[in-house]
Amino acid sequence: MVSISADNSAHKISTAFTFCLLVMLAVVVWLPVALAQPSGAEGWSHEHFFVLDNPGDPSFNQLLGISDERIIVGYFGDGTIIANNGYVLVPPNHYSLENFTNLPSGDFASQTQAIGINNQKFPDIVGFYTDNATGFTNGFLDADGTQSTVDDPEGSPPNVTTPVQNLLGINDFAKAAGFWTDNDGNEHGFVVELNIESPSASKFIEIPPSTFAGAVATQASNITDRDDVCGFWTDSSNNNHGFFGRLGQIFSTFNVKIKGVTAPSTSPFGCNNRGEIVGSFTDSSGKVHGFIFADGRFFQFDAPGSSQTAVFGVMGTTINGINDRGDIVGFYSDGSKVNGFVNFAPSKDN
Repeated sequence: MVSISADNSAHKISTAFTFCLLVMLAVVVWLPVALAQPSGAEGWSHEHFFVLDNPGDPSFNQLLGISDERIIVGYFGDGTIIANNGYVLVPPNHYSLENFTNLPSGDFASQTQAIGINNQKFPDIVGFYTDNATGFTNGFLDADGTQSTVDDPEGSPPNVTTPVQNLLGINDFAKAAGFWTDNDGNEHGFVVELNIESPSASKFIEIPPSTFAGAVATQASNITDRDDVCGFWTDSSNNNHGFFGRLGQIFSTFNVKIKGVTAPSTSPFGCNNRGEIVGSFTDSSGKVHGFIFADGRFFQFDAPGSSQTAVFGVMGTTINGINDRGDIVGFYSDGSKVNGFVNFAPSKDN
């Protein structure tokens, strides 16, 4: 995910409109696809692959999370020419901006990314925003149409001079995963047990770099309804290594392995209640590909037309989210722009 931005306050919209959109469209299903039962690589063919780019910036979109009702969250804006603007999308084209607006009069969010969404009737959304007045980047929760800042005290002043905090995923039991960044620029993963009524009273559970031998940084990317956490840790050579396991227990480290070849860097960004994990990996030649772990195996997934030519720092394909149907969302470089995509998993009957 890209985390730089310039201000573009003209795109701001009340979160109440986003909430109304979810109320009206939560049951909308774009395609008449039965509950998916993917089977190996065939379950993620490109038959139901769609590029979905918000017209707010056709040159830069990232789709980051998807609910079981196929409501998608993401953002547009490369962060330099056009600011990051979070949005909610009911495919194919029902867009509503999800920019953070719950700030004092005169202040505004100079960037927002909507990253995670759960499966509640009226879904909770998490992400991050940058406060224009302070320059701090904060995690946020949007629950029942009310936006709240959610920051880990460990990554807040006076512990950290200029905080950078992200919430990346949320389950159906008000637990969210994310990270904060220390003064040396290293990430520290956490899971937060959210207090919806009083977010400032939320409980944080740290997943520090010391959890993994040789780690200098950690990121908790998502948490399932069973309290299984996926994420990655970073070593001193700046290579990432995936982890997965039950919160409060021992995590297992893994790297993508396809046809007997192990990737030097693996970054899981999403996981679902079926034990499937998605993300990206870097191969030995430095190329970036999406991956899916399912049925005990890793599968490579490259968006049609994806390019290893970097655009706004993005190259290849990244899968950022997966729901319990097996639908995936992410983004890719086509060599000239960054596109958001969704790939609906077909049923076995299709």
